[in-house]
Amino acid sequence: MDTNRSVRIVEVGPRDGLQNIPKAIPTAVKIELIERLRATGLREIEVTSAVSPKAIPQLADNQTLLSHSSIQALIGQPSTRMPVLVPNVRGLELAMKHGVKEVAVFVSATEGFSKANTNCTVEEGLRRAGEVAVLAIKSGVQVRGYVALYVCQYVLRVNCRYISCIFEDPFDGPTPEAAVLHVVRKQLEMGCYEVSLGDTLGAGTAADVKRLFTYLYDNGIPAERLAGHFHDTYGQAVSNAWMAFQLGVRAFDSSVGGLGGCPYAPGAKGNVATEDLVYLFERAGISTGVNLQKLAETGQWISQQLGKPNDSRVGAALARKSTTASTTISKLSTKILEWRPLPTQTEGLQILRSGLNIKITLNRPKNGNALTIPMIHALTTFFECAATDTTISRIAVTATGKFFCTGMDLGKESAVAKNDKASTDQFNRLSRLFEAISNAPQVTIAAVNGPAFGGGVGLAFACDIRIGAADATFTLSEVKLGLAPATISKYVAREWGPAFTREAMLSGRPVGFAQLLSLGFVSRMVSKDELDGALDEYMLNLRVAAPRASSLVKELVRASQEGGSQDERIKIVFEEMMRPGRESEFGLGEFQAGRRDVDWDAFVERRGRAKL
Repeated sequence: MDTNRSVRIVEVGPRDGLQNIPKAIPTAVKIELIERLRATGLREIEVTSAVSPKAIPQLADNQTLLSHSSIQALIGQPSTRMPVLVPNVRGLELAMKHGVKEVAVFVSATEGFSKANTNCTVEEGLRRAGEVAVLAIKSGVQVRGYVALYVCQYVLRVNCRYISCIFEDPFDGPTPEAAVLHVVRKQLEMGCYEVSLGDTLGAGTAADVKRLFTYLYDNGIPAERLAGHFHDTYGQAVSNAWMAFQLGVRAFDSSVGGLGGCPYAPGAKGNVATEDLVYLFERAGISTGVNLQKLAETGQWISQQLGKPNDSRVGAALARKSTTASTTISKLSTKILEWRPLPTQTEGLQILRSGLNIKITLNRPKNGNALTIPMIHALTTFFECAATDTTISRIAVTATGKFFCTGMDLGKESAVAKNDKASTDQFNRLSRLFEAISNAPQVTIAAVNGPAFGGGVGLAFACDIRIGAADATFTLSEVKLGLAPATISKYVAREWGPAFTREAMLSGRPVGFAQLLSLGFVSRMVSKDELDGALDEYMLNLRVAAPRASSLVKELVRASQEGGSQDERIKIVFEEMMRPGRESEFGLGEFQAGRRDVDWDAFVERRGRAKL
């Protein structure tokens, strides 16, 4: 990115934002928060602090969190930074045990705060941080430095990053600029790649920011080695960040939903909200790489989980706007989908219908919902017949029990073919099934309730959209059986990209739903108990999308991925959508009349095409 028109956002909510909350927060909530934050596009997330449980009870689960498969997957991503705050060498060793690639260390700029916070002098704090930095850098771990915040977890990040109380100390009063300079220099000399300056009390103003940063620059500290960490006690955090940006700073700490606070500043609003910073910079044409809508939803979600108000002004405003929009959507249907069974003669399959929606459920839970030959025939026939049925707009595939689908039934009936004809028949069966799903004109959704293997992975990724349970995984373990995922490979590679697909197929490792969510390969993750409701909600919300227009969208995406003349196919789509009597005629007419939310299911029903 153009560094003059972009900034780095370091999300500290999972650590700094949660550490002072007295009520124990389940580890699962913390993990989901981190996964949701990564899914917004945030690439730097401070996940926890490797401190003693006695020091910070809220972070006593640090090892459990760091060892979780989804966190390990995020730590392993080259494009993601997941720093951990460490107070000493022991904390560093704990972090390194879990493969952490970046740590943060903390030093206070003033004696009073240092003694109250870490029970040591400033020089002692620098010595401890230096020990961490030397060992970390020697071990290939980056370090970032914090200059003194209010609790012992505020540390220097190896590739250092943070100095607290830069404007005012609750014990010593106004912080001397020379004291800040001294600690910043020491941290940079240790090898910290960056030092984050923290206004812990939130007492500073834009004028204070200009004065301090100008002083540091005049004394040889480069802007590119500094970051801003502003609190919002007096409502000045956003203006302070903007002033720091004007002065050349391009990295900022923030906390989703404005989580956090300072025990020495009663009523403090905590860290500047990530939503507020993203809104500020994006509106100014400065890229953050963050999806603001997803971020606001995450801020609202974690605020609800904690039973507290959303302290992000932007997040609260977008939540109100979203509530209004949700109310509009709810007017399209005031009830959840009411499913009724359709007749089927195939064991292991259940087909339900609600209006223009179809839900196909794999129902062999004792066999891992493995696909038998009759199930494959039935599924293929259904999708091929549905391709010409204009009374169906959406088709979902889900399953009962622990697994989504464990692939082909590897019993005697479906084992490796014994002759060429059997091999050809098996290839044709599977190819035809996945092509029928992939080429369906309807919107297809996989609601993944649990682990999927082999053909089950193909079933999910031949669909257009995937929502799923947090513990769902996708495993392409064919190589372990002397096989290769032949018929499903093009659908998996289409969605995952060649590099990720290659590694997953060669390793045969489980790929977590959370990791795919962070990469944008799946759409929504919920708990297993919430999956049915989430599927109904998703299908109801799709009523705002015209059915034929949705088919044309799929055609455009397909044209961008396949060979042939893309321009010719785009022209065909354009000409069809603009013909008189098409959906566009009605949709544009509604828009011009001021009616912006069309219920396309009702439109189809009015035209007499739905057989309900």
